Amino acid sequence: MSYAIVVRRLASLCCPLLLVPLVLLVVSCDNDRSRVDMEKVVPEIGGNQSINALPPLHIAVAAMISPETTRQYYEELLRLVAGRMERRAVFWQRRTYAEVNDLVMNRQVDAAFVCAGPYVKGHERFGMELLAVPVVHGAKVYYSYIIANRNSSYASLHDLRGKKFAFTDPDSNTGCLVPTYMLAKRGETPKSFFREHFFSNSHDNSIKAVADGQADGAAVDSLIWEFMNTIDPTLTSHTKIIEKSSPYGMPPIVVHPAMDAASKKRLKQILLTLHEHKDSAALLAKLQIDRFAEGDDKAYDTVREMSSWLEQKKGD
Repeated sequence: MSYAIVVRRLASLCCPLLLVPLVLLVVSCDNDRSRVDMEKVVPEIGGNQSINALPPLHIAVAAMISPETTRQYYEELLRLVAGRMERRAVFWQRRTYAEVNDLVMNRQVDAAFVCAGPYVKGHERFGMELLAVPVVHGAKVYYSYIIANRNSSYASLHDLRGKKFAFTDPDSNTGCLVPTYMLAKRGETPKSFFREHFFSNSHDNSIKAVADGQADGAAVDSLIWEFMNTIDPTLTSHTKIIEKSSPYGMPPIVVHPAMDAASKKRLKQILLTLHEHKDSAALLAKLQIDRFAEGDDKAYDTVREMSSWLEQKKGD
């Protein structure tokens, strides 16, 4: 079965959102076209005159999964949230996590779904502010999974020495920072440890790379791997988890600290009460999200500690 068919099947089974963050953020099957569409075009959700007369609510989604699939997963959620604010949703997407952070910093968007790593960088750089975090199966944490092909003999990260490895994005917590930290603790770097390594630009592309034998191993977001494994294990069934990291603060929804206070308060209230309404509760259930909850900046201290330790290591 081709990957395009798998993506269509995923889209038919689910509604938008955090396909995480989740599953909520592969380069698409047509990589060049994806870059043009996502960097030059800002499509709007909704088409009739009454909707277009409403003030816009600009929301960005980090590319944790492929561009087309991200839009499919998020569109319904963004439309619902914007509608409850009596605004129209405008969907923004960029190829890298850093580009999404720039959108928030420059106040080109009102809110964004980002990864834990970019949140830490944005908070340090310009005070990026937590608005809410998803609660999945009762937890506000997620993990980095080190995966390998199911038919391989690899049983831990140690077994991937001299092999080909897939990272996701240079700013990804689970897809880059965590495995780099794991190696550094063993006195290694990706360059010294792996024969070859590359960036896939998204977690589902890394899963595909391992499933198809394009990579011997990869580091991926546990939320995305588990979600895909539940709804359609076509790809994940060809992989296995050989190592699991410590828990980290959940990928959050963020805003610029200077966002209008009333709008910020209203958006947060809507997110925190989505599970209380029948229509949005059903949507969240399909996405395996219990609800959205208050975030705590301290939950990301472990990410900061890893980053700080690695920076100090470079200077030694």
